[in-house]
Formats: sequence, C-alpha cells, structure tokens
Amino acid sequence: MTTNKRARRDGTYTLEFAFVAIIFFMFLFAIFEYGRFLMVKQTLEHAAREGARYAVVHTYDKTTSDIINHVTQFLPGMGSQLNNLTIQVYLADPATGNNIGNWTDAAFGQSIAVQINGDYSPVLPQFLFMQSTIPVQARAMMISEAN
Repeated sequence: MTTNKRARRDGTYTLEFAFVAIIFFMFLFAIFEYGRFLMVKQTLEHAAREGARYAVVHTYDKTTSDIINHVTQFLPGMGSQLNNLTIQVYLADPATGNNIGNWTDAAFGQSIAVQINGDYSPVLPQFLFMQSTIPVQARAMMISEAN
C-alpha cells in the first residue's frame, strides 16, 4: 500500500508559509514605519532650521507669529502625522539651548532657537509592538545677524 506523500505535506506547507509570512510582513511594515518616522523627523529638522534662518535676520521687523507661519510652510501634511504640534522661537543659551528670553531682544551674535515638538502616531503600533505615540523634537540654533 502506497500513500501520496505530497498530499500529506500540503498542510505543512501552508503552516510554514503562515509563520514565514507573518514574520516577513512584520519586518516589511517595520521598515516602512521606520522610514516614515525618519521622514517626519527630517521634515521637522528642516522646518526648524529654516525658521531659525528666517528669525536671525528678522529680529527687528518680524513677530513670533511671522516666524511660526514661516516654519509651518515647511511642514506640508504634517498635521495628519503629528499631534500636539508646537513651535517655539526664543533667545537661547548657546551652551545648553535653553530658553533665556524673547528672541526679538537678541543682540548681534546671540543665539536664536526654533524648537518644534510633536507626537508621532505610527500607523500600526499594535502590530509592530510600538507605543501609540512617540514624542519627536527638532531644534535649530543660529547666531543673530540683526539688531
């Protein structure tokens, strides 16, 4: 009596594929999610740098809301990817980056900083065993060229 070995192995192939497919898709989605996170982080850093660049040459003729509006021009579509987005412009201690006053009072040679904070929301946090929100921050400091 002979049995068909192929017929007995069909269930094994399906089970092996299920295990491999789950691991494969977890890695694939993790790569996509990490790439998306890096894109958001890079966009925030670019916007902060552009805001600081704009602020250091406009300490005498622009307001904080003008700088914030300029920064938001460099954040296209971030409203859907970031929650609790805040933008701060301030006179910074060059050693620590801490806020030490109003940025419009910066004398020539003092540091002005633009800081952007937000909460990144992954698309599939439960599937990838991630937190539902990840805090992100970008800060750029530049030397004032005005006043």
